[in-house]
Amino acid sequence: MPDVVSVEIQRSLGGGREDRLKVTSLHDVFYKESKPCREIYLTADAGLGKTAFSKRLILTWCQAKQFINNEEKYFKSEAISTMSEFEFVFLLSLRDYSDECDIDDMIIKQIIPRLASTSVTISDLETILSKEKCLLILDGLDEWTHPVSVCKQGRSDIPHRKARKCTILTTTRPWKMSVIKLSSCQIEQKLELVGLNETSVQSLKRSVITLLCGKSDIEKHIQDFDRAVHDKSISDLEAIPLLLTYLLCLWCDDIDLGRSKSELYCQIIELLMKRTFEKYPDMQQARESSRSDIPQCVSGHVHCEKLYKLLKALGQLSFETLFSENKENTLVFKLSVAEKYLNPDYLKLSLLSGILTQSKVQEKITIQSPKVSFSHKTMQEYLCALYISCHSDSDIQKIVLQNCRSLQNILDMSTVFVFISGMNSKIISSISYELMSVISQDEITVEYRSTTSYDMFMRHPLKDIQDMYISCIKENPDNEDLRLSCQDVFFGYDFEQEKYFTRLKRLAIHNKNNMESINIDTLGGPSLHKIVDSCALVEPFNINKLYYYGRGEETVLIKLLNRSGQCVTVISSVQFGSWTSEMSKTLQNNALLQAVYIRLFKMSHDVLNGFLNYIVNRKTMTEIRIENLMCTEHRRSCTLSLDFRQHSDLRKLELHYTPKVSQLKVNSQVKYVALWDINLTEMLLPPEMVNIERVELWFVNMSASSFRDLVKVVEKLSHKVTVKIKRCEMRPETEAENVKQFIRSSQNFRVTEDVGSQFVFETI
Repeated sequence: MPDVVSVEIQRSLGGGREDRLKVTSLHDVFYKESKPCREIYLTADAGLGKTAFSKRLILTWCQAKQFINNEEKYFKSEAISTMSEFEFVFLLSLRDYSDECDIDDMIIKQIIPRLASTSVTISDLETILSKEKCLLILDGLDEWTHPVSVCKQGRSDIPHRKARKCTILTTTRPWKMSVIKLSSCQIEQKLELVGLNETSVQSLKRSVITLLCGKSDIEKHIQDFDRAVHDKSISDLEAIPLLLTYLLCLWCDDIDLGRSKSELYCQIIELLMKRTFEKYPDMQQARESSRSDIPQCVSGHVHCEKLYKLLKALGQLSFETLFSENKENTLVFKLSVAEKYLNPDYLKLSLLSGILTQSKVQEKITIQSPKVSFSHKTMQEYLCALYISCHSDSDIQKIVLQNCRSLQNILDMSTVFVFISGMNSKIISSISYELMSVISQDEITVEYRSTTSYDMFMRHPLKDIQDMYISCIKENPDNEDLRLSCQDVFFGYDFEQEKYFTRLKRLAIHNKNNMESINIDTLGGPSLHKIVDSCALVEPFNINKLYYYGRGEETVLIKLLNRSGQCVTVISSVQFGSWTSEMSKTLQNNALLQAVYIRLFKMSHDVLNGFLNYIVNRKTMTEIRIENLMCTEHRRSCTLSLDFRQHSDLRKLELHYTPKVSQLKVNSQVKYVALWDINLTEMLLPPEMVNIERVELWFVNMSASSFRDLVKVVEKLSHKVTVKIKRCEMRPETEAENVKQFIRSSQNFRVTEDVGSQFVFETI
C-alpha cells in the first residue's frame, strides 16, 4: 500500500504554508475530525496505484458486507468498519465514459445492466443515491474529457453531479488538478498517493524476490538489488509499485536495468516477450527477422529486434489513439481499432504477453462489445514515443502539435515527450520549440505573465511544464543536441535535489533569450546569488515578469529588477525585510511596469512616500498590491493619501496592513478590491462603478453609511458581485446591522456566510 497524505493550505496575512499529514487510517480518508467529507480528490502520478486503491476500497466493502469469506487477514478491522458505513458503493472507471458526463447516466449505462436483477429502475437509483449512504468512486479524471457535443447541462471539468449527500472520491493525475482550477468549496478533502515508503518498498522486494529466487539468501538478494538500482541512479522508480515490480523481475532474470525510462520500458517489453515465448512456444512463428532500420533504442534486445515490426504497429496504434482528435478512444478503444493496426498473430501475441488487455463493456442489455487497452498508460505512451521518434517526417510532428493546442493538452502528453527525449533528442528539441507559441497563447500563461499572481502553495501548470523538460534532460543528460525551449523558469524548493538544480541551470542558460518570466523562491533552495551566478542571469536580457520570495541580497535583487518588465512581485520571507532607496529607484525607472506586488518590507518615510507617489502618478497600472509596508520613522501613525481615480486601466487593488490611509479613491473600472486593517473615512466605491466583481474587507474600520453606499453600488449591477466582510468595525452598530438585515431579506442578494463577525454575500 502506498503512503497517503492529506494536503491542507494554511493561509495567513503574512503568507501561508502547505501542511502535509500522513493518513494513518481509512477513516481519515473520508472524515476530517468527525465531519464527513463529500468531495474527495486523490492525486498520484501514473503507476502509483490510484486504480488499485479504488479496487481495494471495493474489496474492503465486500469484506465488510461479507461478500468475501475467510479473507480477514488482508483487511484491517478499522478499514472494514469504515467501509461498512456505506450501504452502496459504485466504482466508475471514467476512461470507459467517452459519451457521458453525468454520474447518474454513467451508472445507468454501465452498472445497472450488469446486475443480477435488471429490474432496477432510474427511479430506484435516484432513491438509493438520495436516501442511502453511498460512496461513488470516479477513477481517472485525467482520462476523461467532457463530451461537449452530447451534453445539455453546460461545460464542466468534472462529471455533473446532483446536490446529494453522497460521498464522491475522484482519482486523477496531478496535472489535471492544476489545470481545472476547482474552488476550495469543491474540494473538501485533498489527498495524495506519494508512493511506497521504505517499509512498503522492502516488503514488496521481499515478496517478489521470494517468489522468483526462492527463500534462501533473501537479505543478500535485496542488498544486491539495491546496489544495482543505486548504480543506475533509478532509485526514484522504487516508489512506484508497478515499476518496482518490473525492476525486480528484470533483476531476477539478470537483465540490465538501463539508465533511463525509455531503456527500462524496452527491457520490460523484452522480458514480457521472452516469458510469453517460454509459455507459448507456438507463438514463435509471429517473430520477424531483423531489419536494417531498427533504431538505436531497440538495438541489442533480441526479441524487440525480431519483433520490431510488431512494436511499430503497436506504436502506431498508440499514436493514433493517444493523439485522436475526438479523444473518445484515447485509452480504451474498440477491438476493431486494434485490428486496424495489428494482424491476428500480432494481436494474439500482444494480448498473451500482457502488453494489451481485453475486456467486455455492456453497451446494451444484450450486447457486449470487446474493448482493448494497454496494460498501463505509460506502456502506451512509451510505444507512442517510439513511433514518433522513428519518424522524422514533418507530418507526424504536425499531428502532435495539432493535438497540443493548450497547456492541458501538452501536460497530458508529458510522459510521451519524456520518452521521446530518451530516443531522439532532435525531434523533442524541435517539438519543444514549436510548443513555445502554444504555451504563450494559453489563457493560463497569459494571466500568469500579465499579473503578479502566483500561489506558491499550489502546483502551477507552467511549473509542471518545466518539470517535464527537467525529466527530458534526466532521460538524456549527456546529449548536447538536446536543446529544449522553455520561457517560464521556476527556481524553488526542488533545489533540495542538487541534480534538479544542475539540470535547471542547463535549461535556464539555454533559454536566457527566450525567458518571459522568472520565479524565485529562496526559502527552500540556494541563495539568490547562487541562482543568478550559476544561470548567468547577470548578463543583459529582459523578462516580462519577476516573482521573488526571499530575504536580503538586495544588491543581487537590484540586478534582477533591472531586467524586469510589466509585472514585478517582491515578497520578503522574513517579517519586514529592508527595502532600500536603490531598490525603489530601480523599480521606478521601469518604463514598462503595469502590475506590482510588494509585501512585508520596512523602509524610511521618504522611500515609502516616494514609492507610493510613483504608483499613484503612474496611471497605466493594471494591478496594485501593497501589503505590510512599515514606515521606520512613524510606524502605524504614518498617514497616506491614495487617489487612483485616474487609473483607468486598474483592475485589481489590494492594500493590506499599510500605514494609515486618510483618503482612498479608486477608478470605476476596477474589478477587484481587497482591504485589510485600514480606516475608511468615506465611501470606497464610486457610484458609477460598472465592472466590480469582488470586494473583500478584513479588519476595516468604516462607517455604517459607507457600508450602505457600498451595497447600493453593487445592487444595481447586472453581473455577479461577491462581497466578503470579516472582522470589520462599522459604526454605529445598529445601523450596520440594519444594512445586513436588508441584505438577508432582499431578493437581490444571497448570503453565503453569516457567522459571528464574518458576513459574505453575493448579488443574484
